[in-house]
Amino acid sequence: MSSQQKKLPIGIQSFEKLINEGAVYVDKTKYIYELLKLGFGAYFLSRPRRFGKSLLVSTLEAIFKNKRSLFKGLWLDSSEYAWKEFPVIKFDMSTVAQKTDIELIVGLKDAVKDNAKNEQIALEESDSPGRMFQSLIHALVKKYGEKVVVLIDEYDDPIIKHVTRPEMAARNREVLHDFYKVMKAEDANLRFVFLTGISKFVKTSIFSGLNNLENISLLTEYSPLLGYTQDELESYFREYISDFAETQSLTVSAALEEIKLWYNGYRFSESEIKVYNPFSSLLFFKHQKFTNYWFETGTPSYLVDLIKKKLPEIEDFENGIRVLQRSFESYEIESLSIIPLLYDTGYLTIKSSSTHNMMQDYILAYPNLEVKNAMLDSLLLGFSEAPMEKIDSIILSISDAISTSNLEKFFSILKSYFASIPYDLIPEKKLNEKYFQLIFYLLMRVSSFRVNTEDRTNLGRIDLVLESDTSVYLFELKVNSSAQAALEQIKEKKYYEKYLNIQKEVLIIGVNFSLEERNVTDWVVESLGL
Repeated sequence: MSSQQKKLPIGIQSFEKLINEGAVYVDKTKYIYELLKLGFGAYFLSRPRRFGKSLLVSTLEAIFKNKRSLFKGLWLDSSEYAWKEFPVIKFDMSTVAQKTDIELIVGLKDAVKDNAKNEQIALEESDSPGRMFQSLIHALVKKYGEKVVVLIDEYDDPIIKHVTRPEMAARNREVLHDFYKVMKAEDANLRFVFLTGISKFVKTSIFSGLNNLENISLLTEYSPLLGYTQDELESYFREYISDFAETQSLTVSAALEEIKLWYNGYRFSESEIKVYNPFSSLLFFKHQKFTNYWFETGTPSYLVDLIKKKLPEIEDFENGIRVLQRSFESYEIESLSIIPLLYDTGYLTIKSSSTHNMMQDYILAYPNLEVKNAMLDSLLLGFSEAPMEKIDSIILSISDAISTSNLEKFFSILKSYFASIPYDLIPEKKLNEKYFQLIFYLLMRVSSFRVNTEDRTNLGRIDLVLESDTSVYLFELKVNSSAQAALEQIKEKKYYEKYLNIQKEVLIIGVNFSLEERNVTDWVVESLGL
């Protein structure tokens, strides 16, 4: 790191600590001012994990506690904002004990007591964390003679951590309902309320209780509030980008294109404003190499479990899945929709939007290469529960087999992988052509070949097309039928015709899976030549 480079704020979620340590702060105070200038209000912002929500909440806390000296040189310091101290209550729900509803009640009481202790306020103990929250609001109004600011980070964490256990999630939701409804009762004593989270869960009392709560998650003016825009990345991290370009013998322009491919692409509104994942970007600048930094912190197991349970059209995540805006409006634990949840958690993002018949719709897809690659790896691991080293060995073996056109070896490896999947991992009712096609697709996709699924022709859709440097493989998959029947479908529908003039060997392959054996039973291949 050169003497001109500021410290990277990796893992720093406190605004005050970040400023005092002289770390890079990408100035977002102009967007924050857009909220503050409205005066009284209550706002909700949904963003993926590790996207800077906690730092934003900490920045708001510093503003309302009138720590103006920390903002020297930032946009807000020279704005028309009227600096003044207000009492602040801050909760980070991701740090509150929440394994059970009983534990959550105790954790909420402790969180209220921590806030009271910071203000040197003695609170009377109560069985209800809500009543203690209410008492703290009253005590702060009395102490400061001002209305109270409430900041709640990751408001839905006690719910979302249990989405694969609906009964526990519902019990935690009820506890939060009783806690959050205090803000409705105390509306007259609250000046500003700001909440972050992953999703908009109904029945928590927040969205029904706070009549003036505005969801700013999809508003254009706040789409750059978290994450780094292209201009911000190039301005604040100029020296780090130059260092990377120099070590890789790249032009700065070429280096930026690579960085964009890996970590940019998140879009949170109808506008085409895109932002970089801040967590991955910072670690990239630290280590000066491309890898899946965001996923190395751990893909939430509940997402993999939900995908295994619901089996969405994962193959379409690359090209895009169309959803209506109302899909993001609210969530029910009892009937959770996986696609909007994948958007909220950052695994899919908005690629385009349009309006039809007065209805807003969005096309969702992977935001970038980091997410796509790591998501496929996580799912492949999740569907087999095999050790990573075994998965890696299978992937390398498949790559070698396809590169050398050794289909005997290829199907031997494929059968070995299916045999490694625990019998009880996939419920009987989920065993169908879609399941086998999904596993087949995941194996091919992570093997670094060009893969198309359900490739359209004028007569139908091919199940999967795999393209190497020398060959094109057209696969048709059948379940409880025969490989020959699958091959005959390729011939009958002439799926191969669009590939006959690309100067590569074209091979058509029929594959049959058995539900009883949960594996490939036979396969047949024909070469159509170049």
